[in-house]
Amino acid sequence: MDSHPSQQKRIPDGLARYLNELRVRVHRYRSYGILPERCCGRLRLRARRGTGRRCLLCGEPILASEPEIVLERDPEPGLRSEMPTYRLHHLCHIVWLTESQSSRSHKSSGSAPKRGP
Repeated sequence: MDSHPSQQKRIPDGLARYLNELRVRVHRYRSYGILPERCCGRLRLRARRGTGRRCLLCGEPILASEPEIVLERDPEPGLRSEMPTYRLHHLCHIVWLTESQSSRSHKSSGSAPKRGP
């Protein structure tokens, strides 16, 4: 395969900025406790047709034509018995997974995660 720079696929600037904003939100929301760490507690994952509710990460509605990823976490011991539920677009879920994985590998190596595209 030819790796000439002019023939390589490039992410459009607008999409790169959007993905970077989602990455930043993942880190911010996890630090505030709004979004769970991937490794903390037991998470159940379900996928279904969008219900029109808003995605936790980007804030946009998840349309019926889109998959809605639902994460349910076991309640904290000693707290209310309700299960925290997180609803995400498929793309937002992938960004959360990717950033969670990169954060775990950076924590084990002692380096900070890259926040740019």
